[in-house]
Amino acid sequence: MRRIRYSIAVLGCALLTACTGSDAPSGLSAKSAADWSKVGETDAYAYYADHGSLRKADETVTMSDLLDYKTPQIEGGAAPALSKITSREYDCQNQKSQPLKTTWYSGQMGAGSVVHTTGGSNSMAVVSPGTATAGFMRIACGL
Repeated sequence: MRRIRYSIAVLGCALLTACTGSDAPSGLSAKSAADWSKVGETDAYAYYADHGSLRKADETVTMSDLLDYKTPQIEGGAAPALSKITSREYDCQNQKSQPLKTTWYSGQMGAGSVVHTTGGSNSMAVVSPGTATAGFMRIACGL
């Protein structure tokens, strides 16, 4: 009987561990599971894409990206942030994108406490060449 209870407990822990991941880039499990690869850098920030978050659905693709700032940023009157993670949707055929959710963090590379979170824009915008978003789109759309 003890063996059965032990087996059930181990199985329950394994299931719980497997089910605690998240597609949203705002939780600790999402940050630690991210597969960040550097896409580029400007004078103000380095930017990274999470290849593991790529999801294709019909005509759109979603992927998480991270901007790692070199100096603290103030967004919406919130406390200073050193990084932000955005889940973004891409319309590859029309070269458009929109943020779905953005979370700013007090530390670099999505570390530290959450400073500010915003929802999506619900409006696709044309991606300008030479921007960080254009670099993310190349990865997300396989261009």
